[in-house]
Amino acid sequence: MIVALQRLNFVLSEFLRAPLDALRGISRRSYVISADVAAPKSVTWAVMSAHKIRLEGNPPIDIDAAPVPSRPGIYSGSIAFSGRTLPFAYEILDERPGEALSLRVIKEESAPECCPGEDYLCASAVAGDETQSTIALTYEITHTGFTSRLMMPLAAVQNAGRIKKNAELRAGHAGQPMASKVKNAVVTGALTLASFSALFGLADAAMLIGLILIHEVGHVIGMRWAGLPVKGIYFVPFFGGVAVSDDRYKNEAERGLVALTGPGFSLISTSIFLVLAAQSPADQTLRNLALMSAILNGLNLLPVLPLDGGHIAQSLLSRQSAAVTVGFNSLTVCAGLSFAILMGAYDLLLILLLIVPFIFSKSAQQHLRLPPLTAPQLALLGIGYAATIAFYAAVVWSMFSGSPVTA
Repeated sequence: MIVALQRLNFVLSEFLRAPLDALRGISRRSYVISADVAAPKSVTWAVMSAHKIRLEGNPPIDIDAAPVPSRPGIYSGSIAFSGRTLPFAYEILDERPGEALSLRVIKEESAPECCPGEDYLCASAVAGDETQSTIALTYEITHTGFTSRLMMPLAAVQNAGRIKKNAELRAGHAGQPMASKVKNAVVTGALTLASFSALFGLADAAMLIGLILIHEVGHVIGMRWAGLPVKGIYFVPFFGGVAVSDDRYKNEAERGLVALTGPGFSLISTSIFLVLAAQSPADQTLRNLALMSAILNGLNLLPVLPLDGGHIAQSLLSRQSAAVTVGFNSLTVCAGLSFAILMGAYDLLLILLLIVPFIFSKSAQQHLRLPPLTAPQLALLGIGYAATIAFYAAVVWSMFSGSPVTA
């Protein structure tokens, strides 16, 4: 759990530093991250130093590189992921077998996704014994655009996690145990409860945590329906929660389904609160729970990334051109920014500002592009989305207008 918080702190601090570096004209940056691995040192090294390997993850990555006979120290090949195969070449600068490796990505012979800047250096080291190991990864790059400033810390975290996961799989450790998933949810939930208590008081904070948990359980159910492995539920202090899949969506139908099942599952609990409130008019707690649930889930359905409604909107637009999707996202993000400023929701404002570069990044658009919805899937998702919005809007309207509370 401490590791997850460290990763979150690393990413957030780098996100905050990115605009400051850009304003100060600092382009050369290094990113250092480490991870403990439940695998022998030799196994971890084999994964970390492989030139031909399939790395399981979200999404799986196939690396296929071989030495160039006429150029000592140079390796050339490809990286394949998400249905795309990209050229990739690099130069080994130093190697101590079983211990450390450093390389330079050859920009002229690699796809832009493999080298998002200038003079891109990668170094890795491993220590440990026959049961445990520790990896340290360092990435140094000269940024030539703002998007790479946000992509690099995410890539560093993802690469460390990918090496850890694949080494542990090879060592016979198949995924995170349920006890660890529950512990992660409990610890992050306690921290989020404390943050909400500081803002709203303990009673309202406890209700919010319960409603968020119900919402995230809905996403977990959606992942199970779609056949996706569930990594866990994590709460985010001052913001909310997230259910994380251990695999990538295979198509927009899966993405839309998982996004809708969060607020969709909360329809049940909101209806129960409404029925109980109608039977106990004097119990203000039940009315508050119904109203908070309707507002929380209703706002989450706004078609703005990274909210659930934003992901549903991307699925609904998947049959349109990339230009239409970018235009729609631009309008909704501008509306979201205005709403965040009006409501004083500065955490939401920060998140929206951070996703702006991804909306206009062609490489990000291509990476996130999934097989589109079929016509029947489009109709079903659209009807479900509209019906869910209508339900929560009706609940909020009836409770604020003083109409009788009915399910």
